[in-house]
Amino acid sequence: MSPQADHPLHWLRNQAEHRGSAPALIEGPAVIEYARLWDNLGRWSGTMNALGLEPAKVTAVATGSRSRLARAIYLGIYAGFPVLPLSPALLDSGRLMRQCGIEQAIADADVALPEGIRRLPARCLETPGHSPPAAPSPLPQDHVQVFVASSGTEGSARAAMISGANLAASAMATNAAVALCADDRWLCCLPLNHVGGIMILLRCAAAGAACVLQEGFSAETAKSAIENQGISHASLVPPMLHRLIEAGTDPGNLKSVLVGGSPVSVTLARRARDRSWPLRPAYGLTETAAHIALGGTDSDDQYMDVQADTRVRIMDEDHESADGVGSIEITGPTVMLGYANPGLIPGQGLTGPQTFRTRDLGRLDSHGRLQIVGRDDDVLVSGGVNIHPAQIENLLSGCPGVREVAVTGYPDPVWGTRVVALYSGESDVSGVEAWSKKHLPSQMRPREFRKIDQLPRTQLGKIRRSDIERLLRDD
Repeated sequence: MSPQADHPLHWLRNQAEHRGSAPALIEGPAVIEYARLWDNLGRWSGTMNALGLEPAKVTAVATGSRSRLARAIYLGIYAGFPVLPLSPALLDSGRLMRQCGIEQAIADADVALPEGIRRLPARCLETPGHSPPAAPSPLPQDHVQVFVASSGTEGSARAAMISGANLAASAMATNAAVALCADDRWLCCLPLNHVGGIMILLRCAAAGAACVLQEGFSAETAKSAIENQGISHASLVPPMLHRLIEAGTDPGNLKSVLVGGSPVSVTLARRARDRSWPLRPAYGLTETAAHIALGGTDSDDQYMDVQADTRVRIMDEDHESADGVGSIEITGPTVMLGYANPGLIPGQGLTGPQTFRTRDLGRLDSHGRLQIVGRDDDVLVSGGVNIHPAQIENLLSGCPGVREVAVTGYPDPVWGTRVVALYSGESDVSGVEAWSKKHLPSQMRPREFRKIDQLPRTQLGKIRRSDIERLLRDD
């Protein structure tokens, strides 16, 4: 089968044929060029076939090595099997495997697999071995290529079914927006069981750029890569950006730094731009194969441009188009096929063809640009007024001496909900209260402030609201 021009396999083959000596993956001192990656994929495919890998069947990849995980994701594209990348530490991994109908897994030797799942050793992806290379046998573009677990900040994670066409549309749209070129290098310190990390691999393959892959995030290691390895692009979450700024990282060679996972506070954005970081706030979801909107690099404007071929609507509670703030509904080629289900039937979780209604709240300006306000399940009602915690958090982040802030509430006989701000930083409570009285409208002003050492966050930097509420209860 010859893949179409926008198929990820075509990108890998094209780079191997025309830019074979160019680096595809840089892992510390090790470099895998595109020609060698292509040859290795054929040999890994032959090895896995000899070990009994069943073609076209969904395959979990459970490994603590991002290097192995990256190779397995590329192998799924080459050999034609859908991949469910998993972190061995993910507590929901067994349930996610059942969701996706997993019968085989490429796994580390020390990873416990549910009964009945055939193990294929992940160590085989360390070296190409001596098996003769197998010919590529890619999946059709409209088939599921990867299953990606949602972040699961509240409750159990679900797996989004993302097709090759979703991956291609997302990669091409982002590459156009950030002008990714063949000689560029994209730093990947995000986990590869999340869509943000996976998409870096695909963007680089599409452009012929190099993915500089790090096994985890260390401010020192990432700083060294940015300053010494010619990094042109990077994807970060806000805590990573904060730590890199604190480490005094020189962003001189960077062209674009996409920051997503959670909103970038005004204070952090200003600190970054004051230090010449080419910051681009990003908004997207697992269900949309990463971001669908990007901010600019040179202002405090909190509105973001929606990507080409993607339509955003703001919806009210009656599922009608709304003016002002409402739920964000996304239609476009990057929207998933649906959530995984026993029959892998497309459409579960969608509200229409290629349409997903999020639980995020936003508004559009007159030019169709998107601003994120918060989440509909985070809304607090205090004194009869709807309070969006993310709005207050954004305002409070401008207070000197406040490093990070989360807003929540608890029942109050007078207010209905007593709005509380938990923050970390150098400022004392009296200083934050005084600043709040001067700079925040009374209806948005927290009635209580509490200083803590650090906010609880997910692996991708999102605030764990349930943990914040638990902190209040336990105090």
